[in-house]
Amino acid sequence: MPPIFSSESFSPVIAKKLIAGKCRKSSDYQGYDVVDYKLTRFNGISRSCSIPHPVAYAELALAIFTNWGNLEFITKNMNSFIRPRKHRDGRLIVMDYERSSEKSSRSLRAAFGCRFMVHTDISNCFPSIYSHAIPWATVGFDHAKKHKPPKHQAEWFNQLDEKLRKTKRNETQGIAIGPATSNVLSETILTKIDEQLQKEFTYFRFIDDYTAYFETEEKAQHFLRRLGEELAKYKLLLNIKKTKVSSLPLALTDGWIGELALRLPSSGKVSGHDAVSFLNLAVGIANVTPDGSVLKYALKSVMRRLEPNAKLDLLRYALTLSFHQTALLPLLGPLLDAAVTLGKFQFGHELLRIALENARCRRSDGIAWSLYYLNKHGVPIDAEIASEIILTRDCIGLLLLYQSGDISHKRAVLDFVNSLDRSALYELDQYWLLLYQLYFAKQIQNPYTDEDAFENMRANDLSFLKM
Repeated sequence: MPPIFSSESFSPVIAKKLIAGKCRKSSDYQGYDVVDYKLTRFNGISRSCSIPHPVAYAELALAIFTNWGNLEFITKNMNSFIRPRKHRDGRLIVMDYERSSEKSSRSLRAAFGCRFMVHTDISNCFPSIYSHAIPWATVGFDHAKKHKPPKHQAEWFNQLDEKLRKTKRNETQGIAIGPATSNVLSETILTKIDEQLQKEFTYFRFIDDYTAYFETEEKAQHFLRRLGEELAKYKLLLNIKKTKVSSLPLALTDGWIGELALRLPSSGKVSGHDAVSFLNLAVGIANVTPDGSVLKYALKSVMRRLEPNAKLDLLRYALTLSFHQTALLPLLGPLLDAAVTLGKFQFGHELLRIALENARCRRSDGIAWSLYYLNKHGVPIDAEIASEIILTRDCIGLLLLYQSGDISHKRAVLDFVNSLDRSALYELDQYWLLLYQLYFAKQIQNPYTDEDAFENMRANDLSFLKM
């Protein structure tokens, strides 16, 4: 998401106040709904991420904190690359992949003496996780099933199950994509699976992505069978389409990475002409390689090496590509910052066109990033784009449209907010971030008439926007 959004000030102190306050009691609304934020893949298909309601998230995060002693085993799982630990920037979960050199070194060590490599992942992992599987993983199947709610609702493992469900309408199927709590809870299940498999096999797991090396194809197939058996215990399935047993040797990196690396100058700064030529090569590779990382890799690589006067040349091409590849938009910030000449921003027209395209395609990330840049550089958003964004009903897009400062756009967003049914709590939850920021700015009354979470957050000067 654009860097204007932050939850850093959502502290444990505020979380505890939310839980102690007046919370939802209606039997018609068990739990809370989420703000939906769609991330666009390279093929144009969106993937829904979730921004949980702060009350539900506070309850889940504090439940994990309170019971951390029972969950800490996940930090010791050396098969997993995404295990919680404190990083330099303060985060507990970092989703970045390994550096290429580290991955190559690890692959060489693991592959030595082997003839086959297995690569597979879990089918639709987070949306497939069954909330009741959290107790199964943390205390064992027999104990969990003998200590089920409602009689044993107060048990810590049942509390984790309950708080997890509360973030998503009390549904048992699926956990949110996005929040770090989902990584913590998914690791409780996947680590228990690892504990069974690591007795027999050596392999690596990145979230739900498995890589292993074997001396024979029979052993490789045996690994897949055993993995499938352990996953099935928790109602998870292997992704057959992404399961592959390959003969070794194989290249340490994808062919396109090597081709691009050879074409980028090894020393000195890159001129505008060379940067455009390099990106042009990447476009050609991307057209024949079904991998969304090609253009992102190329743009990141060349941006680190640019001559100061080469940024505008690269930006023109990158904007053209971003019209088609929304995932490139978050990379454009430094280039756009250089596009201000004599106090005037040069690329407003292109960003407006990108905003309109993404609004029509209902892409949350494309709307958010284009509006963020337009607002940052003071480019007015025209009425056609504003109307299209209102039609998307996209929470983040509506909030950034309101932040543009245009009086008519503010009025349109407020009209949309006022059209929401105050008695339909799940519908309000789907816009809680927009509603709260408007409430924080004293533009609307608290839409949750029987809950005081918004009052508690505003009283503690909590904002999810960096102003």
